[in-house]
Amino acid sequence: MIKQNSLLVCAIAAITMTVALHAGAQAADKTVSIDQLGDVLAKVDGKPVRKAEVYPTPIGLDMSLQNAVKPAIAQYINQMLAAQAAVTEGLDKTAAYRDGMAAVEQRAALVELTLLAQLYESRLPAIVAAQDRAAITDTQAAAYVKLHPDRFRDKTRREAIRAARPHVARDNYFGAQIDWMTKHLTQPMTINGEAIPADTISEAIDAADARYWIPTPELLEAVIKMVIRQEAKASGDNRKDIRADAGRVQDLIAAARLGIGDQQFALGNDPNLRSVLEMIEPADMPKLQAVVLILVKNIVMAKQARAAGLHKDAAFAQQSAQAAASRARGRTELLVRLYLDKHLDAGAAPGAAKAMIASLRDGVKIEYLLD
Repeated sequence: MIKQNSLLVCAIAAITMTVALHAGAQAADKTVSIDQLGDVLAKVDGKPVRKAEVYPTPIGLDMSLQNAVKPAIAQYINQMLAAQAAVTEGLDKTAAYRDGMAAVEQRAALVELTLLAQLYESRLPAIVAAQDRAAITDTQAAAYVKLHPDRFRDKTRREAIRAARPHVARDNYFGAQIDWMTKHLTQPMTINGEAIPADTISEAIDAADARYWIPTPELLEAVIKMVIRQEAKASGDNRKDIRADAGRVQDLIAAARLGIGDQQFALGNDPNLRSVLEMIEPADMPKLQAVVLILVKNIVMAKQARAAGLHKDAAFAQQSAQAAASRARGRTELLVRLYLDKHLDAGAAPGAAKAMIASLRDGVKIEYLLD
């Protein structure tokens, strides 16, 4: 696994700020939405820098042209120039590049898989029906009020029934999800080739039922125990000592391979799980989402969606562009890391990285097309 060079963020941020300050001196600032920007945001030696490249996913907020949009373009250009330099030096032919791209490809596949699962779930009859508040009867709403009287003591019967409808709809939605997982998450699953007990999956589904309690990540906790046990067996180290080393546990989880049928995924390539890895501490467990269970659900849903031909749906075709953008962005970031790793010593000051990336702009004509 390729570790991210710690200087990358500093280098890109420093160059971005320099460019942004320079640009800010050239024109008055204004606020714009992404939709208001043209398809081509800049040109580098006459080649277009497209909006879809800089902003691969939609952003709903208006942004400062000088303090947000131009720095984002500058960052993209910096990365693009460093990636081009890496290719020129043949770094895209190395084993490190091949290993890194395998992870990039799987992350993009997981983005695509998640989007397909979400589309599939949104069209499940039980999910659609659960979100129809108009179908909730007064009898159902009144039954909810009687189960939770403390929530409605300051209301008349009519007011309580009206106030209960969103709660009933929410419970119907959660119930439809739990019912689907209970029915479909039944195939054998493994972590690093070791079977996850069926009872563990059942308990994880039950623990995620938000109708009755705050969901807890039971499957994630089970995976942590499995990888620690596996590591203890392989290394001879004490399990308690391994568990006490948060960094080691995080690495074990990230590297663990989840197997479902003929599919294998490294857990660290899942964006949701990667976002919570730094909180893998016993005291923090109750705060986490059921990220492993959600991943399992998405994998199974996406497979059923493909079997139903939903991957050919026009709505999914539009969404899947995000996966392509994720793949392209991941490749660029990988090349930038390889370039910095090659040219900078591990202890090099952030200023060295800044100067290196700045030098790539020498002789390059950059034209912004925002005004």
